[in-house]
Amino acid sequence: MKSKPFAMTVACAFAVLFTAAPAAAINDEGAFVRAHALDLLEDKLTDDQFTGLQLLAHQAAIASVCVGFELDETRFLEKFGALAHESEAEMSDEQKQYFERHLLVVYGILIGGELATAAEDPGETCHEAAETRADPEFAEEQVWASE
Repeated sequence: MKSKPFAMTVACAFAVLFTAAPAAAINDEGAFVRAHALDLLEDKLTDDQFTGLQLLAHQAAIASVCVGFELDETRFLEKFGALAHESEAEMSDEQKQYFERHLLVVYGILIGGELATAAEDPGETCHEAAETRADPEFAEEQVWASE
């Protein structure tokens, strides 16, 4: 795995996710879970796909914790569908199916990490999510339904 570009990508994702909340960004439980979940997909997704998966998990967790946040199913499925294995063209149908299942498991683990972070201060988490939703730089990545 290309650790330097990966580290930069993850740092950018955390900057987007936690711009207004340094306390949330350093939540030990959530960070621990996220780091280990991503290790399970090493060399299977591009760095951008790793970031996209984290953003999807974060937004899904917010939708389950915060009033007024719901996922837009169409946008969510479009973004999740872009998470193809780097070597998908050379994979058998069985390998593709295994990867898809593995990806769903890791996605679930990532949601758990995001929920652990949100549990520290749900009110602050939802306030930060509202700021993120209003940020035009994040509009392309959003899978939340419009207000």
